[in-house]
Amino acid sequence: MLARIIEKFKKVKDFRNKRGKRHESWVVLSIIFLGLMTGNVNYKQIARFSHDQKNLIKWLGICPE
Repeated sequence: MLARIIEKFKKVKDFRNKRGKRHESWVVLSIIFLGLMTGNVNYKQIARFSHDQKNLIKWLGICPE
């Protein structure tokens, strides 16, 4: 199921400028989605989630860093 959602995120057009862009938009959307699904509802909570769950995010293949 997650793979299908990520495929949908990859099709979303990235409207951001190239300047300052660190991650692909699908990566950002995927992390936001996971954060929201685990009860993190504001940007600070989602940022903390992405920091605390780096190993999970890598394991899922979302952020290959």
